[in-house]
Amino acid sequence: MTGGASFAARLGGVIAMMLLLGCGLTAGLNYLKFERMLLEQQAKVLEILAVELGATVENSLALGVRLAGVPGAQALLERSRAAEPLIGGLAIADSDGVVLFDTDRQNLGATLPRDLFDPRAAAESWRFRDGARHGIGAPIINGFGQLEGAVLLRYGRDAVDERLTATLLGMVKAGLLALAFAVPLGVLGIHLVTRQARRWFAAVEGAMQPGAAAEPLAAGLQQAIAEADAVLSDAERRLEAIAATLPESTPVPEPAAP
Repeated sequence: MTGGASFAARLGGVIAMMLLLGCGLTAGLNYLKFERMLLEQQAKVLEILAVELGATVENSLALGVRLAGVPGAQALLERSRAAEPLIGGLAIADSDGVVLFDTDRQNLGATLPRDLFDPRAAAESWRFRDGARHGIGAPIINGFGQLEGAVLLRYGRDAVDERLTATLLGMVKAGLLALAFAVPLGVLGIHLVTRQARRWFAAVEGAMQPGAAAEPLAAGLQQAIAEADAVLSDAERRLEAIAATLPESTPVPEPAAP
């Protein structure tokens, strides 16, 4: 029974590994898909907020106020950041990239790099990366269709990471629960399917033991070999008899050379 048990154990191990690999790949792909969906959803929500802030500033510009003198701009940014915990920072820069208002006041007067704000390509909202944080920019256009500056909104992915962690734990629990049912059922199925194979292994192992009695399976195999040998021997004798009755062929003389 050692060979049969070993065969069944190896087959069960292979199937269990395939189940684990399949569950792992499925969980990984779903995790990455869910991560992209959450990041995209978060970016769209914050993009709407940035565009609304830009529209609010544009309404002030319509009254003839310069961007640097928009009343309440600093307070507007600070209130917006306090109202939305996803926002990591807000800033308003002019068309030259100089920061006019910022929730982090130490950045006031600094010039933004081109990879964060490029006036030549700021016809509509855009997205950027600022170190470990993501960002969204919304242009500020005056009543003449000219670019006055932009609203820059920075945000992290802490909220996304929290939801991803909770989702990953749920996926792991569901996967372990599925394996807890699938593995025992698979082992039971293998045990039933390989029953005949285990019998064959046991018969062969028993027949190979010194002084072992002939097993029915081995006896049947020996009988089949003997019958096949008898048929081949009879065919050989018939061929020899047919060859003996054939006349000997006379050699054909070769023509003489001229």
